[in-house]
Amino acid sequence: MSINPTDFPGRFTAHHPVPLAAVPTARRFEALSDNRIAVEALIDSTGLPAPVVVPSPERVHVAVADIDDVAEWVLARGGRVLVARPFEGVQTYVLITHTDQRADGSRVEVRVSCAVPEGAAVMPEIGAAVVR
Repeated sequence: MSINPTDFPGRFTAHHPVPLAAVPTARRFEALSDNRIAVEALIDSTGLPAPVVVPSPERVHVAVADIDDVAEWVLARGGRVLVARPFEGVQTYVLITHTDQRADGSRVEVRVSCAVPEGAAVMPEIGAAVVR
């Protein structure tokens, strides 16, 4: 009797094709990579806080630790801040800003976000940037 590794319990042997729409195209991957590089260059040159950077072909999301980190971005880059409705006593603040204009005239949208306890005090700069 021989033992085949696929005979072990919990081993998944069925193969399901990945839908073609789920496979990133070369153009989408190129846009994602281009956006990531542009925002990483911005972060490196400015020293802005960016512990989590998640690029996509359309924009780059940056998750920061607290509202003070968002304030650093607002002071350095400007933009507008959106505040989500409270959920479980927490609100999400999202700054929408952009990189500097590149040689081809394009800019990359950057969304910087953090969670803030409902009713917490925020800096006047953040309050002034909130879209009402």
